[in-house]
Amino acid sequence: MTTDETHRESITTTEAAYCIHVGGTVDGESVRDPVGYGNYGQCWENNLWTRLENVGEELVVNPWIEVGHSHWQSLEQILESILAPDMSDADKARAIWEFARRHRYHSTTADDEVKDTVKMLNVYGYTLCWDEAFTLSNLWQAAGLKIRRGLPHGHCTTEVFYDGAWHLLDSDEHLLVLGRDNKTIVGETEISRDHDLMKRSHAYGLLSPENRSRSESAASLFCYAGERSGTRARIGDHRMDLTLRPGESLTWRWDERGRYHGYGDAPPRFCNGSLMWSPPLDSTFERWTESSTSAQSNGAGLSADALSWLLQTPYVMVGGQLEADLGQSPVRVELSRHGEGWVELGNGLAGDVILDLDPYFAHDSAPCYSVRLRLTGSGVTVNDLHIELTLQMAPLSLPALRLGDNRVIYADGSPGRRVEITHAWREREDLQAPAAPIPEGFGTASGSAYVTVRGTKPTLRWSDTCGESGDYHLRLSTDPALRWVLSPVFEKLLSRTPAKGQAQWTVPEEGLLNPETSYYWQVRARSADDVWGPWSDTASFTCRAPGVPLHVHLDMDWETRRGTLHWRANPEGETPVRFEIYGSDERGFSISRQEYTIVAGESEENGVRVMTANLLSETQQTSAVVVDRGLNTGNRAFYRVVAIDAEGVRSGPSDYAEATRPFLTTELPARITAGETTVITLATIQSIGDLRAESVGPHRYRQALREGDDVLFLLDEGPDFVELALDGQLTLRPEPRHASTHTITVRVKNGQGGVDVVGFDLLVMP
Repeated sequence: MTTDETHRESITTTEAAYCIHVGGTVDGESVRDPVGYGNYGQCWENNLWTRLENVGEELVVNPWIEVGHSHWQSLEQILESILAPDMSDADKARAIWEFARRHRYHSTTADDEVKDTVKMLNVYGYTLCWDEAFTLSNLWQAAGLKIRRGLPHGHCTTEVFYDGAWHLLDSDEHLLVLGRDNKTIVGETEISRDHDLMKRSHAYGLLSPENRSRSESAASLFCYAGERSGTRARIGDHRMDLTLRPGESLTWRWDERGRYHGYGDAPPRFCNGSLMWSPPLDSTFERWTESSTSAQSNGAGLSADALSWLLQTPYVMVGGQLEADLGQSPVRVELSRHGEGWVELGNGLAGDVILDLDPYFAHDSAPCYSVRLRLTGSGVTVNDLHIELTLQMAPLSLPALRLGDNRVIYADGSPGRRVEITHAWREREDLQAPAAPIPEGFGTASGSAYVTVRGTKPTLRWSDTCGESGDYHLRLSTDPALRWVLSPVFEKLLSRTPAKGQAQWTVPEEGLLNPETSYYWQVRARSADDVWGPWSDTASFTCRAPGVPLHVHLDMDWETRRGTLHWRANPEGETPVRFEIYGSDERGFSISRQEYTIVAGESEENGVRVMTANLLSETQQTSAVVVDRGLNTGNRAFYRVVAIDAEGVRSGPSDYAEATRPFLTTELPARITAGETTVITLATIQSIGDLRAESVGPHRYRQALREGDDVLFLLDEGPDFVELALDGQLTLRPEPRHASTHTITVRVKNGQGGVDVVGFDLLVMP
């Protein structure tokens, strides 16, 4: 059951503040999904409309009201609401990204409208990647940060520069990828080199499932390894400026009437407000009428041969209606959109007239922010005129009232005014928010007890306050105030994870957290009726584990034909007692002690490839021979190392070391017997590449393992009894006459510019 409420405020000062109390148990924000990549859900809204009306006799210049968030009237005011004076460049970049990704969802107008940050936030509320790359870079550049164009395949991004490096912060797909140190936000170059960094991240925001294959797919877009350059122009200088004339009003509404601007289907979430005006027809008409011919006021209205009015709004016009009493003489009514030519709305009109303006604001026409209305005829009489223009508005920008006390601030730039503001909302008490969960087994940030957990893959548990039909929202940070999360991996809706229906969540992989680091987390519950409760107290913990091995590299000894892997134990964390060595021919591979699958796209018939376990060996040393002729385990293109402490706790995987390729690893014979045929399959270190997306015809995201080594074997030198196929099959058919020592030289090429040449002496025995 709901009740409708209104509050009316009369204002006569340049600045004013007043309070509105909203009762009940829920508001729109408390039943809304966290804003993510896709359209966010919301089951109810308490706000109905808010009207700002000029009831005085003077212009009201740039009136604005705010409830709970700062002005978004210009790019500069948006930045003022995001940044603090003492912020570093790194904090500025992160704060702007956090703001951007939480105030839009994935849709587009398919023109430059939503590349303008001010328009996007206030008018639309959505972007696709090619729009968002601009709206985000507009803010970064206005904040004094250097940016450059990202170069993923089939996607649009912008990188930002700070602390001497480039960083990818993608507010469209919510991409923030941490390096092996779990601190540094890496750039596209690092992601293109090592896809595992993206695979262990979370793509597309917390509304998307905790799904490794989806992150693998996101990783496939980042495959460019060349030089990078190019910036982005700042697009748009729009401001939410507005001048209200006497009788003119702006109404923000939380519903929509299907009217929108865009070259495609309607976006899934938007609002339709209105600009309304009844132009004064009294003796003051000349101040508000744009043009007139022999016009005069007759006390009840206007008489003229031609009358014209201009209407302007910072919101895009998408429809409207005109109502008028035109007297007895026939009148021609025309409309001009945004400086375009005149369009006839009707001719020979008289008496009471209602004209539908919607057909003149087709969604796929040019965006319109001003119109002129013109009435012409012989002796035009206007006894009454009311114009209502339908506007498109972004839901998250509206001056929303929330539960409890709301402080409303009004301001304008006029020397005098008489303004009336009316708020209309609903209250309901039939829905109840769940209680705040209580973290279990963890210390609190405000107390002195910090729990130490074993390993870097802890399970966070809390009291169940909403049951299996509810949901939980979890966030984790290194910041005690949880200003923002460590990375998108650590902000989750439990219903989108394998822990759905439980009051616990387990970190998905080892090595995503660091030892000797304090972490802080909170959780809030959502009832079966989709009502969010308050956040829990902040809990804290540290991890006891070895740190990720450092400086992993491979030394190739061409004399002995061996490759030795070296690394250094991380001084942070527990002391390692042994190390695991993993190897694979997939660039950017993920470690696994058991068989696993990867999304291989067009590489396989069913799009999936089964990969064997890639644990090769263990050692107590900080080096190991991993490339050698005749080696049973090893001879891989790429290697990683994991540290293990005395309690068997593992670190995360190291950066990878890359073997020189090609590198022949077959033990070649020193002697054979004449009259016998010897067949040897030559083996070489060979990469299968990594998962990459490319365009094939109309398909933009065809994924497959690409950029692998295309190996060819060639015989440079050898007697006539030696044959070498291009695939590496070496056939030796010596006859008795060949009994002697022969020199054989084999060359292998991998198509990536790599060449290996091996010569050996072969003794043919009689």
